[in-house]
Order: sequence, then C-alpha cells, then structure tokens
Amino acid sequence: MHRSLATFLSLLSLLVGLSACVDPVALPIRQIERRLVVDGLITDEAPPYLIKLTYSGNLTGSLLIPEELAVNGAEATVSDNTGRTVSLEQDALNPAYYWLRDPTFRGQPGRSYTLSVKLPDGSHYQSRSEPLQAVAPLDPLDAQYYRQIRELGQPDIYQIRVDTQDPPTPGNFYRWEAQSYLPRWAKSDPLHAPPTPPGERPQVCNTCSCWVPYLGPLTEVLSDERINGHRISGRLVLSSPIYAVGNQYVQVRQYSLSRGAYQYWLLFEQQRSRSGSLFDPQPASIEGNVRAMSDTTILALGYFGASAVSQQRLTIPGDTININWFLNQFGSRFIPEKQDCFQAYPQAQLTPPSGYPPR
Repeated sequence: MHRSLATFLSLLSLLVGLSACVDPVALPIRQIERRLVVDGLITDEAPPYLIKLTYSGNLTGSLLIPEELAVNGAEATVSDNTGRTVSLEQDALNPAYYWLRDPTFRGQPGRSYTLSVKLPDGSHYQSRSEPLQAVAPLDPLDAQYYRQIRELGQPDIYQIRVDTQDPPTPGNFYRWEAQSYLPRWAKSDPLHAPPTPPGERPQVCNTCSCWVPYLGPLTEVLSDERINGHRISGRLVLSSPIYAVGNQYVQVRQYSLSRGAYQYWLLFEQQRSRSGSLFDPQPASIEGNVRAMSDTTILALGYFGASAVSQQRLTIPGDTININWFLNQFGSRFIPEKQDCFQAYPQAQLTPPSGYPPR
C-alpha cells in the first residue's frame, strides 16, 4: 500500500516537473491569398434578395463590412434556366451588399439559378446552376421550458422544436434558421427601480425594458437519406435563453437545399463545431460552388444557393413565469448596471416585433 502510494507520488512529481518545462505552443495561423467570398440566396419568397461579396479576411460580427474587404464596383447578375437575366444593385452605404430588387424576378421551384460576378480587376466568376427545390410545409412550433444549472450562472431556456413531413420522393435536404426576440432589462428589474433621492422628481426610465434579437445556429442541416417519407419530429433548432420575464417571439424558417448546398453546409457545421486538439490538422477552407471562368481550378469561398422557404412564428407568453420567483432565483444577474437598453444592447427595440400571433 505504502509502496503504491510512493510510486504514485513519484509519477505525479515527474509529470508536474515536465509540465513546468514545456513552453506554451503558439500555433501558426495559416495565411492564404486573398479570395472572393460569396454569400447569397435566391428564394421563392418575394424579393429583394441579398448577395454579399467580400474578400477573405478577418470579418467581425458587425453588419458593416470593412472597406478593405468589401468588393466595391463589381457587376453582378442572376439568371435562370429560362434565359432571363437581372442585374444586382450595389448598396450605396455598404458596398459589399448587392441587391436583386426586381419584383418580377421571384424564385420558383423547378427552376435553376446562376450567379455571375465580374470583379473590378476584370476577373469573372460564375456559380454552378443551382436548382430551387420545393420544401415541405413546416408544422406549428413547439416550445418547452427547461431549467439549466443555476450554479454555473446559466439562464433557463425555451427549447424550440419543429415537425414536418418528408415527401415520399428521396433526395430532400433541409436547413433551419431560427431566431427569437428576448425581453431584456437594463438598469434594474421592473419591481425594484432605483429610489428617488429626496427633493427630486421620480425618474421614469422609458428605455429600461426592450426586446433583443437572438440568433440560433445558421447551419442546422438534415438529409432524408435515412428517414425518406417519414415525419421529422421534435427536431431541436433553437435554445432560446430567458434573461427577463416577458413574451418571447420566435421565428423558424425551413429551407430546401440542393445536394451540393447540403454537403457544403454539413462540412461548414462540422468544421465550426469541431473542438480539435493540439495534434489536429488546421481546418481547410471550405470551397463553394462559384469559380473563375478563366481557370475553373480557382474557386471562391462561400456559397450561392436557391431555396424554397416554409416558416412558422410563435409567441411564448411571459406570464407563465412568476416575476418574484424569477428574481429570487436570478436577482440582477442578467441586468447590466447603469445603462439603458440602447447602451446595453445595440440591436434593442422598445416595442415587440410585428407579425407574430397573439399570445
């Protein structure tokens, strides 16, 4: 027994000594030459459609693309397999955004669409012809309340799940995009507003309660290879956090995908979610369906797609959670101090979003 303990302590001492001698490893960042990045989609919903054209580089989460990465002055068109071609208009304020605004050009299931881009340097890129396939109707949404681990400071969540009926014909591919509008508080909760100093008028904060958009994963994809003709039931597409008591507004969009688009987004999600280790190879760039006309071995990054869309909206009533119980559980954990909504949440809006069903 004592010998085993001594052996264990010796090994532990050796491991600690070795770890103390290892310097931190700075992994090299793989540099690649600047490449065109395409991000856009034609749907069967009414225009406008947005095509984003940038150069590869370090993009932030901001909607405004840095000037050095925006493709400024490109000529972009979209054509369908009937021979019709329409030009895109460059956004005057954000030059990386190109809009298809023609109200008579609307995506139709059964047709195929091709993007053509001529860059300011004269190079010409074109996508593969992308088929727009029909999509199954999305059933009404379901939301379930789940408690998280309080000790870790996590908010409780609503899990949003979808149901849909896969058609009997094989070769259907799906992508889901989900977002919610969350109630948020700033400065204080509604029951504990700061006291008014003696001799001063009560201060009414008109910007202490608001709704803030929350986006779910954008690459949730599925093939019907193993479930062809069966129902897709209880597919989790969003875990919407609960930071304050109030109505939540949820929207889920179900897209059809071509086989090529499905394979692209599947690889994208696998690379994004891979945890990796010190010995894993560095991730390679995922190439899409747009390539140079002069040399088809030169591919752009990103993907130009065509999808049919089915969507559902849901209003989750806020009165199912007692505010006193909520404050007892979380206090002011999720309330920023000394800020109003617009300072705390740049995308805040003071009124609920429109177009949602009544609670």
